[in-house]
Formats: sequence, C-alpha cells, structure tokens
Amino acid sequence: MGNRLIQGAGISHMHGSSTPTVARKRREETPDRPGVAAFGEWNTANLGDRAIYRALVQFFEECGWRVDAYGLGALKPTVELAASGGGTAPAHVSYRLPPGLAPGAKRLVRGLRQQYRLLRLLPGLRRIQAISVGGGGLLTDANLHFPQSLAALAQGAAWLNKPLFCLGCSAEGPWSRAGETRIRRFLAACTVVAARDHTTAQRLSAVLERPVPVFGDFCLAARHLQGPPRQPTEDFTIAVNVSRLPAPWDRAQQRLEDALVALVGTITRNALNQDAPWVRIFTTGVAQDVVAAQRVFARIAGPRVELCFPEHLEQLLDLLRKSDWVIASRLHAAILGLAEGLPVIGLSAAPKLRCHFETLGLQEFSPELEHALRLAPLTAPSRWEQVLSAQREAMRRSAAWAGREEVRRHLLALAHEFISRPATAGHERGTVP
Repeated sequence: MGNRLIQGAGISHMHGSSTPTVARKRREETPDRPGVAAFGEWNTANLGDRAIYRALVQFFEECGWRVDAYGLGALKPTVELAASGGGTAPAHVSYRLPPGLAPGAKRLVRGLRQQYRLLRLLPGLRRIQAISVGGGGLLTDANLHFPQSLAALAQGAAWLNKPLFCLGCSAEGPWSRAGETRIRRFLAACTVVAARDHTTAQRLSAVLERPVPVFGDFCLAARHLQGPPRQPTEDFTIAVNVSRLPAPWDRAQQRLEDALVALVGTITRNALNQDAPWVRIFTTGVAQDVVAAQRVFARIAGPRVELCFPEHLEQLLDLLRKSDWVIASRLHAAILGLAEGLPVIGLSAAPKLRCHFETLGLQEFSPELEHALRLAPLTAPSRWEQVLSAQREAMRRSAAWAGREEVRRHLLALAHEFISRPATAGHERGTVP
C-alpha cells in the first residue's frame, strides 16, 4: 500500500447558516442576555479561526452573554460557519480596490471605505450592549488592514457609548507609524484588554503604560487540562501539520520543510524494532498550505503515510482524536492538539508559535528549526505518557488562566449589571477590574 490522499473523508458535511437568522434566533432564545458583537476573521476557510469562534461563543455564553458574529477585515456580519464548524468557506464578494492605485492611495480609499461600512453597521450595533475584538492575530499591521478596522470600531464604540473589549489577540511583526497610531487609538478606547500571549501582553503594556493580563487562546481552556489523561491509540499515529510561512518569514520555508521531513524520518527510523508509526500530514483549511503539504508528503514516502486536507472543523478534530502526537507548524494545529489531550511539538520560523508555547510553559517543545531532531526521542511510544504528563503540568502553571478568570469575573459582573438595569436606563461604560 502506497501513500494515500484523504480529502475531507469520514465526516458528514455540516452547513452553516447566515448570521442574521442565527443572531435573531439567539435573541429570541435568550432575550434577557446582553448581546456582544464579536469581530474576528470568522468568514474564511481557516479552521483555526472557526475553532476560535466556536470557543469564543462558549466563553461568552458562560459569562452570561449572547454573541453576534462580524468580520473584522470586512466590517460586515459574517456567515456563522464557525459556530457549527461545517460548510465550505462562504462565497466572497470582491472587495478589491481598483488596480493601478498607489499603495498610499489604496490605504486612503480603504480607510474611507471602512468608515462608510461602520456607519452601515451602527443600527445593528446600537441594539447590542458591547463590542469585542478577538481572538487571533488581529493587532497585526498587515499594511493597515486590521488597524483601519480597529480605529473605525473604536470610533463606533465611542459614538454609541458601548464598552469595547480586546480579548485573546496577538500582534505579529512590527507596526508602521500609521498602524501603531490606529492600534493605540483602539487600545485606548478598550475597557478590557487581555492578550493572547505574554510577548503581546508586554508590548501592549508598553503602549497602555499599565499591566495587561494574558488571556491565552480561546481554543485552550483550563478544563482541557483537568481529569485523567487520554490513552494512546491502537495504531501509534503522528499528525504532521504543514504550512506556508507568511512574509517576512517565508524565506525560511525550505528550512521548515527540511526540518519536518528530517524529524519524521528520524522518528520512523527509530521505530525499526517495532511497527513504524502512521504519519498523517495535514493542513488546517488554508489553501496556501496545500502545495507545501504536498511537497512534504512526496518526500516522506512510505506505506503508512497519508495526506489529509480537512475541510470542516469536525474533520480536523476527528483527525487529531485519532492521533497520538502532533507536530505543528500552525498555531491552531498545536492548540487544538493540546486541547484534545495530545503531546505537541511546534516548529515554525515565525515567532507566533514559539511565543504561545512560551506562554504555556512549553518552550522546550518549540525549538529552532535547526534543533528539531533533538525532540525525536521524546516521540517514542514508551515515553508518550511521560511527555504528556509533563506538558499538562507545565500548562497548568501558565499565567493565562488567572488572566482569563479576571476577564470572566468582569464579564459576568457586567452582564448582571445590564440584566438588572431598567430597559430605559442609559448605558455606562464597564470598567477594568
């Protein structure tokens, strides 16, 4: 039996429904709960973002809120595919600016367009009680893509006198002067700021000149680290996530692929005295990762090697549940693996993955690419329980749980305040605990 390609197999498709319908249903089912407009990148094929949204909804509902979904980049209500994890990415209306515009002109036109879109959102936002941004890398400049939207939301929150939250966000790469100005304006307008990782928390603390707690990623909660550890599968399986590195780290793409191939090859050779592990190479729904995954798949030839392209969140989770180890190059391949109770290795030239591993106390499991082979002995089946226990114990000590509990208490109190207030009362901004 040769290498196999598995594309979206084994899981029934689950289709999402439009935000207005879902939001209306939630309002009818929970009329007494305050509403929060959650802005993120939910309307893409990235299964990591859909997982964030699913976990975000659960978190806010536990805090007494109902959630309406909005796209941050588009500043529009989104199709709630992430709520069920199903469906393919929604058909996108083209938002591209006319070709031939100079970069400065594009940024100017897009900024004006975001202001216009904000004006169109105001009637819907007026009906909810708070606005939230996160999680994800939404404090990244990206040629002002996110900063322009963040500045518009800060203005909208001020116009409507709504509390504004920034939860579980990270900042990747440097900010331009214009980007930093807009991000500062947004952060200054927020009543609650809690960062995804400790590096971002330090960066935001310098901006706000006050401590910023670490929230962690929505997809990994303290409850995932409680209870007895899971048991290994019958056929020892290693899930290998392959991604295409974003700029400016894309120059290290070949080094990343070489490190993945070398690590998997070493693990396989170390298993000569027993059955070789199954190797499942997979992506997390991002189309740009497919070619890189195919290259790695072609280089790791063998009868127990599969190539998987999950199209739905449940397909991705099913793949992880049938695995024993995850070697991840995308953040949410790692985080979802940890949430499923698996030991994880993080390999990437981009800093985001390593920053989050450091936040969780797992820095030794996210080495520089050149040192990846040092971790090969840890993946032996005989060491599986030891490594899993060590990772779970390290994560329990993370500062993220205290920061999240601080946010939880504030949101619970604010929800109670809204519920207790007479319907005709005016709104007063929530305060940071």
